[in-house]
Amino acid sequence: MAASPVPPRRSVRIALRLLLVLWAGFWAWFVLAVSLGEEPAPPPWIPLAWLGSLAGLVVLCWRWPRLGGLVLAAAALWAGWFFSNGWTRLILAAPALLLGLGFLLGASRLRAGTSGAWLGLLLLFGACRAPQDPADLPYRTSSILRHEDGSRRRAQLLETTELGGYPCRSWVWWHADGSLDNLELAADHVVQGHAFPAGTRVFFDEQGSLAHAWLARTTEVDGHLCRGRWKIDTAFHPDGRVRAFFPPEDLELDGVWCEASVFHPVYLHPNGRLAGCRLAKVAYVHGQRFERGVTLRLDEQGYPRE
Repeated sequence: MAASPVPPRRSVRIALRLLLVLWAGFWAWFVLAVSLGEEPAPPPWIPLAWLGSLAGLVVLCWRWPRLGGLVLAAAALWAGWFFSNGWTRLILAAPALLLGLGFLLGASRLRAGTSGAWLGLLLLFGACRAPQDPADLPYRTSSILRHEDGSRRRAQLLETTELGGYPCRSWVWWHADGSLDNLELAADHVVQGHAFPAGTRVFFDEQGSLAHAWLARTTEVDGHLCRGRWKIDTAFHPDGRVRAFFPPEDLELDGVWCEASVFHPVYLHPNGRLAGCRLAKVAYVHGQRFERGVTLRLDEQGYPRE
């Protein structure tokens, strides 16, 4: 007996669920990769909030497609507004918006009531964007977030602007004392002795020293080839020398082969010597044998640490 064909509506529902799981699964992997790879690691609530939100969206769309579609579409619109990066909008917000519409329309059969709810959602989103106040230029009024004392904490630039001697674009953050926290370079620029490509997000500590950088592309920094893109972090000591980085290929430092990974950075001491890494090959250090795959930690003289 021939198998019964799957009803078209059920096929669409199965396809939507599969795409939703793939989309949420990719971003869950990305959140874990970034959280485990950053040094220092972000507060636990940040990855937990992302993972919980992704899981909640999957459950809502799976069990209650109409409600889940509305929530997923709303989340997509918010993400498209909050994240100004074009790639983020393309692979985070756009798929979520299309999936939200798919669940919403598939569950409602295009009924007028749901169409009205969707229209209301769009109007609500539009209303959340405050009109531009000329006094806020060059920042978008609706993007400004302030510290408790009223000073700016975060804002989105409407155009390329020089701040603190740096050509900036997109989002800018400030410390509570008004000093720059992090910014995105609008052009290739030298930051405290390091040549960074346009699109790099640069982080400063409260003393104004370079602390971290999300390189826009793989770049040689302080004599080391550091992996770029996807918010992969390169960290710096207070004197400006590289403290931690992710090499794009296995590399040898101080006679030790370090593994190329987006999860395990290579650490350096202020004097430039190797401080730690995950081994790409068996290593012999001062008479001790260390197997491939273990994490080796060394002091400033190159002796293994416990």
